[in-house]
Amino acid sequence: MTLIMTTAFPHFNVINESKDWLLYIDRMNRSIHSTTPHFEKKKVARFHRLDNDHISAIESLFQSFPFLKDRVEIHMPFSRAKPTFSSGTVWMWPKFDKRPVGYLIFMDGFAPCIWYPERQEGMTFRWLLPPAFCQAGPIVFLANILAGESLLQIEDLIIHQGTDLWSSRIFSERWTTLQEVWASLPPDQPLLAFTPRLVKPIALADWQEHYNPSIYWIIQPDHARQPRWYWKDTVTMSEHKPVEYVAPVLKRSNEIATTLCAYCTPYTKAVLPDIYSLAAQEGLDLGVASIASMTLSMDLRKIFAEKAVEKVAGVPVEVVWNENFHKYQIVRILPADRTITPSSFFYHI
Repeated sequence: MTLIMTTAFPHFNVINESKDWLLYIDRMNRSIHSTTPHFEKKKVARFHRLDNDHISAIESLFQSFPFLKDRVEIHMPFSRAKPTFSSGTVWMWPKFDKRPVGYLIFMDGFAPCIWYPERQEGMTFRWLLPPAFCQAGPIVFLANILAGESLLQIEDLIIHQGTDLWSSRIFSERWTTLQEVWASLPPDQPLLAFTPRLVKPIALADWQEHYNPSIYWIIQPDHARQPRWYWKDTVTMSEHKPVEYVAPVLKRSNEIATTLCAYCTPYTKAVLPDIYSLAAQEGLDLGVASIASMTLSMDLRKIFAEKAVEKVAGVPVEVVWNENFHKYQIVRILPADRTITPSSFFYHI
């Protein structure tokens, strides 16, 4: 036996066989390859649900600004439309999402998020912000996510650096501050899963150029602490929609709705049970009958067993045409004095 001494691997003193040496080299090669690091690019989620600390911070914000608990968007009844449009300054823009508006919240120490008070849920965003953007106090916008267009539509600024703009400034002043705040944000946001966009308020004098009666509209009065309306013009739609007169159509059937009564007798050419012949008033053979249920089968057996003693051949039965079996099917047994239907009514034969 050949002994091979090695000093390359101090943890092995002697390797007895050359075959063992080859196995050792192969095992070492596999060990080296298996420890090679593999770098994989992990997909980072762009949306996250709010954790408990974030929700608690939003609850504290609602306590500091109680008006956040009130409705800032109310459906406009028809009776309020004319007074609203005829008094004061109003702004409007399309409301493409029927869901209530949400709060876009920026708070120091937390990720930007949108919060829906009605559903008590929200999500955070990966938004690139300038240094000290909201260190002076929270910033709250009114916003809507338009999922079909991958847009976040910014519509109003109600809290700026911890100051209540909703109660102290009219909408046009809030809109001026909103544009200044928006200009301070980096326009390039590669980490967002949507495109943020400012809504474009339309003055009442220019509304006719953009008006569409088939969609909902936001009606924003130019007042402080004034909830905005969402409204759809159902009156104009009904006035311009042509009324089409549809004449009544009498539905006629090719078949005559009548009860078919046939004469039922046992089929004597076969020894099998539950086989009966049907005949019309003139004695025209209508073929072999189809029995629909076990109850009907037992009733017919009982009747014909009794009539065998009375020397009476058959009984009247109501029948209908069974398209699947191409034969008349017995529906029920009729009284003995029932008139049999003439053969002209059995047009399937």
